[in-house]
Amino acid sequence: MNRDQRRIQDREQRRLEKAAQQEKESQAGKSAVQRAAAKRAAPATKAREPFFRRVWHFLKEVRAELKRVSWPTREQMVAFTAVTMITTVALTAFVFAIDIGFKEGLLYILELGI
Repeated sequence: MNRDQRRIQDREQRRLEKAAQQEKESQAGKSAVQRAAAKRAAPATKAREPFFRRVWHFLKEVRAELKRVSWPTREQMVAFTAVTMITTVALTAFVFAIDIGFKEGLLYILELGI
């Protein structure tokens, strides 16, 4: 079960707990037999786990997910890094050239005194 599913399940449990509490309050005027029947029909709720236990459980889930990851090989990593570096240098040079061009163009316009 992943984090999102667990969050949805916890949210649903809190909603059910709240509904059960409201049901209890509304049954205050009912007979003992009716209250007992409603109690048997109420879903079992689980209290929220302590913070550090939830953190520990989260870290165990992360470790399990990381075991399932398809990690790239060394050759793939070298290729990906090379592509990233080349793209970064090319885009930096392009932006630098555009910046120099705009600067020179603006200085030319200002020198003309238009």
